[in-house]
Amino acid sequence: MNNKILKSLAIGSLVLCNSVAAADCRDVSEIIAKQLEDNYVIQNTATKLSKLMRSKLFLSDCSRLESAEDIADFMTLELNKIANDKHLSVVYDPQWVNELKTYRSSAQTKAFSDSRAMETPTDNYGFKKVEMLDGNIGYLDIRMFSDSHLGGETLENGMKFLQYADGIIIDLRNNFGGSPFMVTSLASYFFDLDTVHLSTFEQRENGVLTQTQDWTSPYVPGPRFKDTPLYILTSRNSASAAEAFSYAMQSLTRATIVGEVTAGAAHGRSVEIVNNDYILTLPSTRPVDPRTKDNWERKGVKPNIETNSDNALNVAYAEVLNSLIKSNSSNLSLHQWVYPLVKAKSSPYQPSQSDFNQIIGTYGKRKVFQENGKLFYQYLDDPAFEIELLDKETIIFKAFTEARLQAIYKDKEAVALKMLSFGEDAKEFQRTM
Repeated sequence: MNNKILKSLAIGSLVLCNSVAAADCRDVSEIIAKQLEDNYVIQNTATKLSKLMRSKLFLSDCSRLESAEDIADFMTLELNKIANDKHLSVVYDPQWVNELKTYRSSAQTKAFSDSRAMETPTDNYGFKKVEMLDGNIGYLDIRMFSDSHLGGETLENGMKFLQYADGIIIDLRNNFGGSPFMVTSLASYFFDLDTVHLSTFEQRENGVLTQTQDWTSPYVPGPRFKDTPLYILTSRNSASAAEAFSYAMQSLTRATIVGEVTAGAAHGRSVEIVNNDYILTLPSTRPVDPRTKDNWERKGVKPNIETNSDNALNVAYAEVLNSLIKSNSSNLSLHQWVYPLVKAKSSPYQPSQSDFNQIIGTYGKRKVFQENGKLFYQYLDDPAFEIELLDKETIIFKAFTEARLQAIYKDKEAVALKMLSFGEDAKEFQRTM
């Protein structure tokens, strides 16, 4: 085949490719422009987006692209220069289109709903762990907000387990979202009978904006915690419904958020079929906080106490105990006993050999010594117990928690050890060697 024929084929192929791209851009852009104009949740933005997609410059730039994937990526990028919306995208995926058409048949929708009701219990409706931590602090780990009609009883049982807690920590660090109805159900436990406006949901459909207000319930099946200190743990993975709960409770000053800034996914999206090849993920709903008149889209929920998510539990645990101590709680002695241990763990400490040397010595009938890189405490000829420095002053026994030691320093050397036991007076032993 000579060069003239090859060149002719190449030019013909390029012309065909460009004409297909131009047709795709023109047809797809008009459909998407109309969908955005009628249904994108923020009307002013919707007008700008639809105007962009119909502009000559946009269509001209789009028509130069050589593949459907490039067209989808281009449209997504250009739209988000205006919208800056994590939920807005154009996707080229014929297989997804086919699967979506199949799913949206009534039989498939019912089958999916039935399977959801059957399968969700294998995850305990998102409730991973409920526990009472030392110091009478309740801990609830929620990985997903299931629908209230499915997971409501599990929530009720969890809250009953925590009913005598002096403080509560809710862990949403691994929660990617879920049902807004469960958000309301959970929030309702932390207020009294007077209902509280949590959020307003806006939705645009066919150019009409509707608003639905979300309020706490005057009834909950189980105990209420309206005055119980509440701390919520977040990470950069906390998203959607997890953010909705955190944002509302923070704006109501009902909870302290501890951890990392969240994902920033506020808008609710629908998945719209454009044609046999393209999908539009379309943000059609959004929450609006009645106090801030805003939400967390693209910004995330900013914690009251920012810390690495891996250490957020220790930090929140120490903070809730400290708040109870400051309020002269009914379990004050218990909180005072647990707090130093938790506080030490919240500030990771790596002891050095110098730290060991400062406390190694004899304290009357007691001694602290080092063996094979480990520290031990011994009374007379009794068996020695391994000890660990949580910080320079706080020393714990690895074998038991009923007692611990406190090092007292002078001139960078421990001059005494204080034996602390819960419910008993402290005993102090002066250094003799």
